[in-house]
Amino acid sequence: MWDNAALPLRTYLVSVSLSAGLTLLCALPLVLAALWHSRTRRWGLLVFVGSLVIFQNAVADLPRVNGFQHLHWQWQATLLTTAWPLFVVWLTPGISFASIGVTSSLKPGWFKPAIVALAIAAAVPAVFFILGSRLKLTGEGWAFLLVMPGLAEELLFRGLYQSLLNRAFGRCWQFGGAQFGWGLLITSVLFAGDNGLIAFDHQLHARIVLGAAIAPFMLSVVSGWVRERTNSVWPSVFGHNLSNIVIPVATLVSRSLH
Repeated sequence: MWDNAALPLRTYLVSVSLSAGLTLLCALPLVLAALWHSRTRRWGLLVFVGSLVIFQNAVADLPRVNGFQHLHWQWQATLLTTAWPLFVVWLTPGISFASIGVTSSLKPGWFKPAIVALAIAAAVPAVFFILGSRLKLTGEGWAFLLVMPGLAEELLFRGLYQSLLNRAFGRCWQFGGAQFGWGLLITSVLFAGDNGLIAFDHQLHARIVLGAAIAPFMLSVVSGWVRERTNSVWPSVFGHNLSNIVIPVATLVSRSLH
């Protein structure tokens, strides 16, 4: 009886350990490169981000509680992912909502480069639609994709992770009016780890799927650049949610035409 009750907990702990561990392992080469090349090396911030990655995997894998179990989409995980970074910022000295791009002012001239970047982000799922990807949504699906993924993931990855990693390694490069550094690339690997890079089967056998990580990595680089160019996470939130509905909208239009 005890073994049966303990099995879900063991499965949960193994899942969190594997997903967080493999994601951090994939990011390690870029972390080492950043440590080698950057003049700024703040170990405490680096360890802090690593612990947050583990915590996020623990939050995302939590069993659904009553009220969320009947829903098809991951409302519980995304709501928690939206809430806990804000709570961390509120509790942590030296980090503010402005520093993670939530309440900061937009940089002058932000609009045109943001529009170009958003067009690039929308083009990626458009290519997948042309290649045959289709997605028909219910009302719940439309509500979820229009709001939650961009809000949760941009606050976490471009807001919290990228800002902290910028402090850890500095921003040594410039492109298109945006100052950025290793933090953008490392954050993009972490984002890919949360969106297809790490895969599991029913027996919790984990594997790294590089092909599935290409699109999330590319979209993360674009979103990270927008975050630096505009000084805000909100254009990235909008662009992220826009990219999520490109395939459903195209599917809806193509079916209506036929």
